Amino acid sequence: MNVKGKQLLRKPAFFCDLINGGLFNGRQRILPHMLRGMPEVLGYSSDDRGKKQVHLERIPDVIYAAGNEEDYLLLMDENQQQTDFSMPLRNMLNTALAYMQQKKQIEELHRQRHDLKSGSEYLSGFAEQDRLHPVICIIFYHGEIPWEGGTSLYDILRFPAGFDDMKRLCPDFPMNLIHAWNVEPEHFRTELRVVFELLPHAADKERLQEYVRSHPQHFRNLTAEECDMLEVFIGMKNLGETEREGYRNDEGGYDMCTALVELRQEGREEGKMEGEIVKIISIVRKKLRKGKSLSVIAEELEETEEIIAPVFELVKAYPDTSDDDIYAMLGK
Repeated sequence: MNVKGKQLLRKPAFFCDLINGGLFNGRQRILPHMLRGMPEVLGYSSDDRGKKQVHLERIPDVIYAAGNEEDYLLLMDENQQQTDFSMPLRNMLNTALAYMQQKKQIEELHRQRHDLKSGSEYLSGFAEQDRLHPVICIIFYHGEIPWEGGTSLYDILRFPAGFDDMKRLCPDFPMNLIHAWNVEPEHFRTELRVVFELLPHAADKERLQEYVRSHPQHFRNLTAEECDMLEVFIGMKNLGETEREGYRNDEGGYDMCTALVELRQEGREEGKMEGEIVKIISIVRKKLRKGKSLSVIAEELEETEEIIAPVFELVKAYPDTSDDDIYAMLGK
């Protein structure tokens, strides 16, 4: 996710709404006044003498404490635009790292105070009465198609045949996954509502336009923050801070219906350009089969070698790959 998206979700009102709407069906369980900022970096280093050092570090997209100075929950958010099939492992690592960081801080406090009494406490750096703050990690997936991966550790494990009875001894680790296909938009009270409303239609601009047109009562008068959300999470670049001014209406809001018409036209132009490039790929392929060099092909197409060279090299390296796949490789 880009910086603007992280900044939006770091606003307490949006972060609370993500949790309340996504995990509590809209019940206002976490409120902005409950939150306080926490260090953004999760880190753990082992410093045992004579042993190999281990250093782990992660930076969650959003991290807050909910509660007071003494008793609180640690709330973290990781944002995903694409399915990460290893996400159950990442989720478990982030959570464990947050706990290990707390444990390290407790060790350091005891070291300063010299107050560990028994040998067991001294060896572990952890007193009998010490407690860690609970860690809740959220995964916010804002892709245009449903999440395709697992949602818990069990989903990516394979138990050997004949060992099913051992499964109960291997703890599962479920994810708190929030996405447009497992929530109800009406459960959200902030501008996130419009994001969850539109994400299921975002992959098909025709469907997106049809949906917006069928709900004109809202989409003809968007707020600036709703435009920000749609720019980041729906990919509507023409609703950016500068670009959106062209869609301002008489009521002071912004007309998304007009923006979608122009977005659709841009899509047609991009499709036309793609068709022209695919046609060039096909021509280069045919000329390459005839043994023609890069310079000859470029001259016959009345283009410079610098323009034709990427296509030439890919077609030469992957002769059995389709024109459409070569086009996709050009964009990487």
